[in-house]
Amino acid sequence: MTNAQRFLDAYAIIERKMREIIRETRYTSFSQLLHNCASRNQIISMNQQSLREYNELRNAIVHQRGTENEIIAEPADSVTQDIERIARLLCMDENVMNYVTAPVRVVSLSDTIMDAYAVMKQLGTSKIPVYEGNLFKGVLTIEMITRWAVENNKKETAVGEILSSSGEERVLFLKKSARIRTVIKAFESSLDNGSVLSAVIVSERGSKYAKPLGIITLADLPRILSTML
Repeated sequence: MTNAQRFLDAYAIIERKMREIIRETRYTSFSQLLHNCASRNQIISMNQQSLREYNELRNAIVHQRGTENEIIAEPADSVTQDIERIARLLCMDENVMNYVTAPVRVVSLSDTIMDAYAVMKQLGTSKIPVYEGNLFKGVLTIEMITRWAVENNKKETAVGEILSSSGEERVLFLKKSARIRTVIKAFESSLDNGSVLSAVIVSERGSKYAKPLGIITLADLPRILSTML
């Protein structure tokens, strides 16, 4: 298959996916679809400029002779590979469960800060959810532990005691059928507003009263975004 054929196949997939995103059934130009989808889909938004250029390139590749389309140019390998990459991303399942860290390690209110610190060190994380049974109680951070240790020097202090004396960490709960773009937008909005979102916790129905199925923190965002570049 030539580069031109591969390019046109990927272009057609992207056009079809954009129609699905905005549920458009009437004829709408590619550029208009692109404009309408950019605010609704993270992949389209991040690749908007490239897609605008590929729309122009598509018209340069194909020349209509009568009722037939004739290929008159071949795109470069790098261009073909890039438009295929975008098409692949749009076809990926955006379910949030494909991006979470699972299973979720938690600590309880009765665990000591040394127990919690050991778990956090083992996981290489700076924060960990606190649950009492299936009920979410808060997020314990390494900053909380450090501050408490400096001020009190009590290694056997219970996690619950630290949580009760510390500021509440912002957490978003999502159901497992949520889309990853919801997570990305939530983190972006929190940063824009100056109120940092500590974590996104995914459960069966997005409730704080349910066992956590997965977790995403701000530290995971670069990894997630790299899959969309």
